[in-house]
Amino acid sequence: MVYNNLDMGSRVKMKKMTAFSAIISLVSFLYKMGMGIYNLSLVLMVASLSTLMVFICKVAFVKAITKTREKKKRNYLIMVVATFIYSLIFLLFVVLKVFNIDISKENTLTGWLGALFILFVLVMFILSVINLKGALEKTDIMVIGLKEITFVSALTDLIIIEEFALMIYLRYQEMNDIVSMIDKYLPLGISVLMLLVSIFMFIRYVRYSTDNK
Repeated sequence: MVYNNLDMGSRVKMKKMTAFSAIISLVSFLYKMGMGIYNLSLVLMVASLSTLMVFICKVAFVKAITKTREKKKRNYLIMVVATFIYSLIFLLFVVLKVFNIDISKENTLTGWLGALFILFVLVMFILSVINLKGALEKTDIMVIGLKEITFVSALTDLIIIEEFALMIYLRYQEMNDIVSMIDKYLPLGISVLMLLVSIFMFIRYVRYSTDNK
């Protein structure tokens, strides 16, 4: 299977675009983490780590996109490890939540500040989904890796949106069994999916051959 089918011009252009995108990811991480600390919300703090993971993976992408297949494989492994570690952290957080272990103060995102934040997260989620389009059409391993970790980040943004929607719901309605089940097991299902993505990434890494030029 050949992964290195992008011409040099396309790879250089993609390298520059991704370098700029990495800066945006870093700013996004700082913003989300700052909001998490400000609101004493462990949900936001943990979710912000996905954006940090994306930043790390984009840096790995920039370093390897114009390099040899061997170096690409080495940097793809960085993406695999980053995705796997974050998925485990997120899964642990969700398991604690499912078993009602109090690990965070209540989210206090309210008013225009909360609306602005959730709008930001929603835009990032939509952009992540758009960026994922056509991923299966790409054959360069670094491009595929970037799509994969962007997808994982989009999943965590989805959890933030779900948490915010629940907060609004509870202003007008009391918690019921169905809503409670969704709030617990939707994040659990997503965290398992994230872990599966990291496992498939590792399989791709093992199968990737550095022989083809």
